[in-house]
Amino acid sequence: MTLPKLWTSNFLLSCFSTFLMAFAFYLVGSVMPFYIGTAFGTNDAETGLILATYIIAALVVRPFSGYLVDTFPRKKILIYSLILFTVLFYGYMQSKTIFFFILFRILHGFTWSVTTTANSTITIDIIPSERRGEGIGYYGLTSTLAMAIGPMLGLLLYDYFPIEINFYLAIFFSLIALALAMLIKMPYKEPNLEKEPISLDRFILVKAIPIGINLLGIGICYGALFAFAALYGKELNIENIGLFFMFMAIGMTLSRLFAGQLIDRGYIHQLMAYALVVLAVSLIAFGLAFNAISFFLAAFFIGLSYGVLSPTFQNLFINLAKPEKRGTANSTFFTFYDLGIGLGMVFAGKIAHWVSYHSIFIFGGVICIFTLIFYIFISKPIYNKNKIT
Repeated sequence: MTLPKLWTSNFLLSCFSTFLMAFAFYLVGSVMPFYIGTAFGTNDAETGLILATYIIAALVVRPFSGYLVDTFPRKKILIYSLILFTVLFYGYMQSKTIFFFILFRILHGFTWSVTTTANSTITIDIIPSERRGEGIGYYGLTSTLAMAIGPMLGLLLYDYFPIEINFYLAIFFSLIALALAMLIKMPYKEPNLEKEPISLDRFILVKAIPIGINLLGIGICYGALFAFAALYGKELNIENIGLFFMFMAIGMTLSRLFAGQLIDRGYIHQLMAYALVVLAVSLIAFGLAFNAISFFLAAFFIGLSYGVLSPTFQNLFINLAKPEKRGTANSTFFTFYDLGIGLGMVFAGKIAHWVSYHSIFIFGGVICIFTLIFYIFISKPIYNKNKIT
């Protein structure tokens, strides 16, 4: 049987738009710990809290973003949120006090929430159902590559240029993302304004909460990595610490080449188990790193595991939802991921302040072990019982 075409012009436009949007965000995000500490004189714990404000804002909006995407034309929601997302980068450059910096960070969290929910839902609508695992895997690669390449370039630019360069480039790439999003062709969707009974399921996919708890675990680990991997590398006297994100990107890319197809063939639970084991071991090894080789090798395997885990989790959420609730499924996926990243930033900052950077990542490995146990005995049976597609 011939499979339907995956690499359509709409799919490519969505992938490139998502990559550039996320790339712009992480281009600036990677230098935030250094900038905040220098500009406002904060310690590690305070820096972690400030960094997490956009996550808190995103969490507030996530359930409503899923509702908006399921109720109104998805492309319009994407375009409007991308416009505001782009404009807000300029706000960082105008922040002369910590209050205004946090304010723009919060507003960016609002737009990040709506934009990512709308874009991913549009893409899932575009992907043929027979190739959903593969399509989500490749689509997810765009944002995970942005998470890796954006920080690497951001740190490199920060070493040689004023931080304003990061912001101007972020605006430039966001504008290109906006232009590409406008070219995506979607069938017009009438707003669904029928009154439904007010219930939690309108804003969050209740059946997926146990899986969300698992996602929370790996989100915590990623938040710690994003906020403190660079500072940890400096403590170890690692040169070119931005390469950490490049090695993560290589690992993510390699894993995406096979993960999606295996998901479509029914190996979703096996992939989840193997990836969690690899992530646990890699984080502990990263926490015990003593030179550049061990530092970057651990980064590669961390990327390899995240490259499997992200599309696997997203497929689990989508498979529990009806087509008309995909926006809610996506917003629920991002809600738990964002919450985990935010908690990871905060807790990692406190651990670094009280103990050491090493302890952050060793503790992350332990979290992954407990996450695997929870998945095997609780989440997996619930998923198998409630799976729709």
